[in-house]
Amino acid sequence: MTAPPPTTTYTASTTISSINQENTPPADDQCSFSSAKVSQIAAEIEANNEQREIFLRQRLQEKQHQQKTQAEIYIYNYVNHKPDEVALHSFILGILLAISVVVAARLLNDGLYYQLPAYVASLAAFHFLEYWITARYNPSKVTIDSFLFRNGSSYFIAHSSALMEATIEWAFFGNIKKHIILSAIGFALMVFGQILRSMAMIHASSNFSHVIVHHKEDSHRLVTTGVYSFTRHPSYLGYFWWAIGTQLFLVNPVASVGFAIILWRFFNNRIQYEEKLLIEFFGDKYIEYKKSTGTLIPFIK
Repeated sequence: MTAPPPTTTYTASTTISSINQENTPPADDQCSFSSAKVSQIAAEIEANNEQREIFLRQRLQEKQHQQKTQAEIYIYNYVNHKPDEVALHSFILGILLAISVVVAARLLNDGLYYQLPAYVASLAAFHFLEYWITARYNPSKVTIDSFLFRNGSSYFIAHSSALMEATIEWAFFGNIKKHIILSAIGFALMVFGQILRSMAMIHASSNFSHVIVHHKEDSHRLVTTGVYSFTRHPSYLGYFWWAIGTQLFLVNPVASVGFAIILWRFFNNRIQYEEKLLIEFFGDKYIEYKKSTGTLIPFIK
């Protein structure tokens, strides 16, 4: 009889030991794996630190730029805007407007020459609106000069001459100033001109400027809608008829002719010069606009 083959007995400890032996890498491989992992983690940490440093540097630059911009705005407002002078100018214009309206109403009620104080009131309203509309609709360009008080010596000579003519003619030739129809036409032109100029400034918004701009900015747009759809230069057209209207309203025969000649020459030269720049800025687009839209100022195409 043959003896049965010997049997092998497996215990729990034997099984676990064999599994560990199979799954445990050699000592050298284990050291190599740990070193690679540490290097990877260190590289990730270094990369994160670099990204964080770049981020913080950018934030610092942005903060410095913001502070610089705020400082520049403050300096600009202090030097060019001059809030104290703005308040003073506005106060003076308000007082002048109120007094002129009251005096004009009294003279009108008494049948006297009310046009002279009414003319002063129109001047006060004009200068106030020039600043207020710019501040409201084009704040980036508003300065103390937006009142247009520094409008050149010719401007003050013209209006001073008009006041002198009205006063002298009223004192020595009072009957001339009683031309009601001519005065009414002048008043209508004053109202029309002021409304048109104000609407032009409002509609153009940031594209409007009291001074000629010689370099095109990224924000510049060619405005061809609204009041700009029937005249290329509504602000000029408005001022042209407003100024002539003031002299007709005063029944100033000499100043009416003088204003018409001087203003026509001024706007003719200014429009020709300005439109050369506009063609450089907008090219064929402005050329087509010029062909289809006139100025409506007599004899200025």
